[in-house]
Amino acid sequence: MAGARANFLFSEDDEEFHNLIRKHMVMPFVLGDFYPAHSEEVAGGKYFALVKPNANGAPIPNAWGASADADVRRIVHSTWRRCSASRAVTESSLAVADYLLGQYDDFLQFAGQKDGATRCAQIVQLLLANHVDHDVSDPLVAVQLDASNAFCSVSRQPQFDVLAGKASRSYDDGRVQVGDELPRPRTLDKYWGYFLAMQGTASTMRFSDNQDVPNHLPCSKGGQQGDGLETIRFVVTVHPSIGRVRA
Repeated sequence: MAGARANFLFSEDDEEFHNLIRKHMVMPFVLGDFYPAHSEEVAGGKYFALVKPNANGAPIPNAWGASADADVRRIVHSTWRRCSASRAVTESSLAVADYLLGQYDDFLQFAGQKDGATRCAQIVQLLLANHVDHDVSDPLVAVQLDASNAFCSVSRQPQFDVLAGKASRSYDDGRVQVGDELPRPRTLDKYWGYFLAMQGTASTMRFSDNQDVPNHLPCSKGGQQGDGLETIRFVVTVHPSIGRVRA
């Protein structure tokens, strides 16, 4: 749908039309309500693989140190999937924040704030400003964690176990046993259908080659970069692990 045309349609004060959009285009993603034969493609997206150019035949280095002939891969999700995920994040973000803040007394959250990364850096600088005054036997330590390919760094089973609120296998060296309850923000319960349809389905990516021939690329299950709900799912899954490191 062209941007100008879409803006015109949605700017019209037509509640009946808007309700049809919500019911037939947005809510199926929220509820995971799709015809089974279409689920693999619905969970996928348009796939792009671009080759970076060379300058005078010499490779142009990128931020990761790879040569210029390395391809850059991007996935563009459905407009309606992005819409449903965005609205779900907006609806659940406060409850998720309350959950994260309530698990540990001294936990601070900056995600979701305007310029949250800068605020986090400023707080860390303030904490470290007087680090010389701390007892050497109990020093103040700042640790920055950065997970490479974060969404794929956590197994899918514990992610779905956290969403379900119950362990399907043992975790934490046996401290968590099968059937034990797992902490979770219950506001995500209503989006179980979305997670199951989008992250629990082996998706199919679509792309066109340089001859404009459509191709299909079968993929495995899991989340996709740019999915706001996937970010929330990752955070609530690893939160107890971060709490153990803190302890």
